[in-house]
Amino acid sequence: MSEFIRKLYHNRIVRYIFFGGCTTMVNFVSYFILRTVLSVDVTRANFFSILLSIFFAYVVNKIFVFESKTQGLRELLSEMAGFVGMRGITMFIEIFGTVLLSSVWGMNDMLAKLLIQFVVLVLNFVFSKIFVFSGKKKEYTMHEKRAAIRKKRCIWISFAIPAVTMLVAYIVNGVYPFGDHGVLIIDSLHQYLPFFTDFQQKLSGSESLLYSFGGGLGYNMWATLAYYLASPFNFLLTAVSMEHVMDFMAYLILLKIALSGAAFAWYLSERGEGKDYLPVPFACMYALSAFMIGYYFNIMWLDSVMVLPLVMMGIERICEGKSGKLFTGALFYGIYCNYYIGFMLCLFSCLYFLANWVAARKFTFKKFVTSGLRFAWHALLGGGMAALVLVPAYLALGMTESAGSSFPSKIKFYTDGITQLTGHFALVEPINIYDDQSGVNIYCGVIILILVILYILDKELSFKERLSKVVLMGILLLSMNFNMLNYIWHGFHTQNGLPNRFAFIYIGVILVMGFDALRHIRRLDVWRLAISWILPVAFAAYCMYANVGEREWYVYVVTLSLLAVYGILLLFLQGMAKGFAVVKTILISLMSVEMVATGIYGVCMNGTVGRSTYVNEQKAYQTLMARQEDGSGFYRSEIDSQRMRNENMFMGANGVVLFSSTMPEATVNLCRSIGMEARTNKTGYNGMSKLFNDVFGVRYVVSKSGGDTLYQMQKVDYEEPLTLYKNEDALSVGFMVSSDIKNWDINDKLPMKVQDDFATLATGVDFFYTLREAYSLEEGPTYIIRLHPGEQTYIEFTENVESITIKTPQYEKTINNYTKNVFNLGTVTEEGEASKANITIKYKEGKDTPVPVRVYTCTDEEYQAVYDKLAANQMENVQESGNKLSGTIHVDEAGTLLLTIPYDEGWKVLVDGVETETYRVGEALTGLDLEPGDHEISMTFTPEGLWLGSFLSLLCVVLFLATCYAERRLQGRTVRPGRGRRTEQMAEAEA
Repeated sequence: MSEFIRKLYHNRIVRYIFFGGCTTMVNFVSYFILRTVLSVDVTRANFFSILLSIFFAYVVNKIFVFESKTQGLRELLSEMAGFVGMRGITMFIEIFGTVLLSSVWGMNDMLAKLLIQFVVLVLNFVFSKIFVFSGKKKEYTMHEKRAAIRKKRCIWISFAIPAVTMLVAYIVNGVYPFGDHGVLIIDSLHQYLPFFTDFQQKLSGSESLLYSFGGGLGYNMWATLAYYLASPFNFLLTAVSMEHVMDFMAYLILLKIALSGAAFAWYLSERGEGKDYLPVPFACMYALSAFMIGYYFNIMWLDSVMVLPLVMMGIERICEGKSGKLFTGALFYGIYCNYYIGFMLCLFSCLYFLANWVAARKFTFKKFVTSGLRFAWHALLGGGMAALVLVPAYLALGMTESAGSSFPSKIKFYTDGITQLTGHFALVEPINIYDDQSGVNIYCGVIILILVILYILDKELSFKERLSKVVLMGILLLSMNFNMLNYIWHGFHTQNGLPNRFAFIYIGVILVMGFDALRHIRRLDVWRLAISWILPVAFAAYCMYANVGEREWYVYVVTLSLLAVYGILLLFLQGMAKGFAVVKTILISLMSVEMVATGIYGVCMNGTVGRSTYVNEQKAYQTLMARQEDGSGFYRSEIDSQRMRNENMFMGANGVVLFSSTMPEATVNLCRSIGMEARTNKTGYNGMSKLFNDVFGVRYVVSKSGGDTLYQMQKVDYEEPLTLYKNEDALSVGFMVSSDIKNWDINDKLPMKVQDDFATLATGVDFFYTLREAYSLEEGPTYIIRLHPGEQTYIEFTENVESITIKTPQYEKTINNYTKNVFNLGTVTEEGEASKANITIKYKEGKDTPVPVRVYTCTDEEYQAVYDKLAANQMENVQESGNKLSGTIHVDEAGTLLLTIPYDEGWKVLVDGVETETYRVGEALTGLDLEPGDHEISMTFTPEGLWLGSFLSLLCVVLFLATCYAERRLQGRTVRPGRGRRTEQMAEAEA
């Protein structure tokens, strides 16, 4: 028996399984304690339990399984770092897998955790055997060791410089915790911060990620996640509280920019074989380019931008006949994190593959076809593995207004082309938002103007290689100026406000060209260098003389000065035998310093926002709602006079309004038809009538107005700086209406007529808003509208103006720009001088004609008759949990259960346990037929395409692993053991 046990012990597989089981036990038991005893959320519980198990696993694997021997502390730490690094990959797989199974596919998280262990167990063995405890100690020459050390240092330095640059910029701008500012601007404030906050709440509460009621009456969260939230870094959100999501995003931007520098340095170090530190300044030029600084607020793009150099290296390896796994992994990551930028990576990949074959020294049709098939296969796998998010997102995007975009019918060039090239000049303010497509963020160091020309003249490179890169650069430049190519690069869509979002690819290409040229500078003729210097100097001087690009004077002066200094240094570098290293160090330092300085300058130009302004309102809202909590179930809240578009979501409310690229067109059209503020992909609270505050179930409204009443709601609480108003008449999320509501037509009617029709069809009560006045307003004068007791009063603007200032007995506010909607002027309790509303407008620029308006009223008695009918049979005991909603309802008469939830075929509705068909009401809301009696309603949302996408992703992962195994076996047969890279190249040459 003892001999049998001894044999088992000496079997490595048995030892691995035994101690793997022990590691799994440590992992699972600690997770169980964290979840059940300490009530930690799924993500954090997973992280800490895995971390504990990793250290346990390292010790037992080293001592008992692989019996690894190390010499000294340095080798031990290196081995430990390798082990932890590999387990870090499976840590993400385990964390993501558990969340995927529990929060997406609805499995119990304990069971999900247990199932994912089997996958992790296999992967950990493979990684440990192949990469950590392989026992194969490759012998390196001193030259190879030094090159490897330089590569690592280049990567770390290229990470550190952008990180420190951004940190200094944050300190200068007083970004938290160095002041009371945040770097989130434009869409990152109005959209992404609220989405990140909603995501953080979902993760912290271990809720489903498939649906959210945070805005838009409810939205497909999985489709939103695919565009805004898919980055694995976002799982770190659970490490911070709701209050610090803004700060988390600021430092996540810093991290991603730094990682972009590290990734580009790795690529160039591999390209340059670790000969020097030249990759460092080029990595800084990529990470701190105008594109990164100008668009860093689009935080969800940065992961995909980060992997561009990995995609390039992956394609180069495929063209060399090597494994395509790097290309597949990088492309998958880029597409998964953001399919929009991922599409650009796909398009570029095809062009770059062709460019590499045009540049090939030895072209054979057989090799071209073989590598082309391998490229297509790996590209298909990369996209297929991301099908989990791609398929549901594609189907959801088909419901948005953007889906109707059409290919340009006429050829158009945005500028003369020369103007855009001035974007390469120093101190050009980075673009955050622009009115047309002519704007470009292409600055990446002034020296690149010299180096690109030097590349064209570089005799060390073959003509075909130079031609391929120059043509690729030309296509990208032309695409920034030519509408049809621009349309294609932007995913067959006309961009809005953020021009040339593919400019990072252009920057990456020209930086590689510049890097290759600078490596050869000592072997180039002086006249080539002189031409490369004179041409950009002449161009910059001409632009200064003719004021091309209409830049500030200092832009031209600083650019010319830098060109002069770089030209002198390059001449010294080309001609000096002694002191070459010193000049090269000065050049590298100057290039890096230029990027650091312009990076800090760019962040300062972007501006910041006052952090506490938003956080204090969020805290105030949370405090107010905590005091109102009565356990009465699901309800909605809204924010009057929002500071940000999705502020309700940022505060933690379930809301009506939403600003999202994935917002269904039908929801926008419904809001627009009833007079709410609404336009492409966004809605606003302005325009909500008493009727639809009630219908949409808006129980609370918070405002800074401070009056006793607001929009027929009573003040119930106050927390600096917000006043809370309660709508006692807010209806449940579902209520019974007449089946005539199926005939509700919202198209081509005045907003108040659409509301009339809704009330009449839903209740059978004749109802209409009375048109009291119709006249036109001019800029300047204050117009007075009399308010009468017992009446609701509304004013409808039929055109957008620059601003409207409204002062009523209840509130005073100014609305800017988007004003073509209805405004609720409220009610009064008695006649008098104070019973009036004052209206003042300001025209848009270029307008000089009066603006038509209409004033409507309805009496409280008329409205009450309608409301009583609507409120007669409502859903009760409504409970909402992630992608599920349930409740009960008593029905007096057969009719339609109107659910104020956007219609989506992803909803499965059960009535008394039986699946029931739903239909559209008003093109946007959800209805279903109910018979008299008591009913239980249960709803579950599953995004369309989720199961298909999940199957395709799983299939492609299996195929990818099989492909990697096959490639490894194939390489093992074709390359003899001990055969180095140089030997392989010599053998090819001999063949």
